[in-house]
Amino acid sequence: MLFDIVQILREDIEGLKIDYLRKGSKPWQPDLYLIRYDSKEAVFKDYAKKDFICRLFVGIPAIYREAYIYKRLVGLSGIPKFIGKVDRYAIIVEYIEGKDASRCRTGELSPTFFSRLRDTIDRVHARGIVLCDMRNNKNILVSVDQEPYLIDFSTAFERGFRINILRNFIFNIFYQDDLLGISKLKRQIAPHL
Repeated sequence: MLFDIVQILREDIEGLKIDYLRKGSKPWQPDLYLIRYDSKEAVFKDYAKKDFICRLFVGIPAIYREAYIYKRLVGLSGIPKFIGKVDRYAIIVEYIEGKDASRCRTGELSPTFFSRLRDTIDRVHARGIVLCDMRNNKNILVSVDQEPYLIDFSTAFERGFRINILRNFIFNIFYQDDLLGISKLKRQIAPHL
């Protein structure tokens, strides 16, 4: 089976919720909940409460793509563990305690953080995946022990076969964009680097 389907009903999720992590304020943004799943904290990413058009044209493709990308990146450090799909509107992933990089102050992140971030991105690229949204610092999570994690793969893109010239051309553009995302973060938070 391509995806792990978690053995939990949507109705049971309500009893597992601990807190909102983010209410999807824009029509295309999913709701993020902190839940307790299998005696651990996890993130429940859900499009089910969005309007029909958003669920159909944003939610279903985003959840499918994100689940697929998580499965392609299994085993990489710096990537939260994929727990599984609940249904076509929701997935559950490992919760990493920390904050997104957009909330870091100047000088807060060390040179080691940036080298580990680059290493994580290089390993993701080696698996034929580009993130396409690295310029959004909210997609880089800084754990409590200053480790970088990449989150939100709903816009990620996969390299094509050798003969797929257009797809590979687009892949190379986003490859460079991912690297520019690191430079942007350095410029904002660690200009001395």
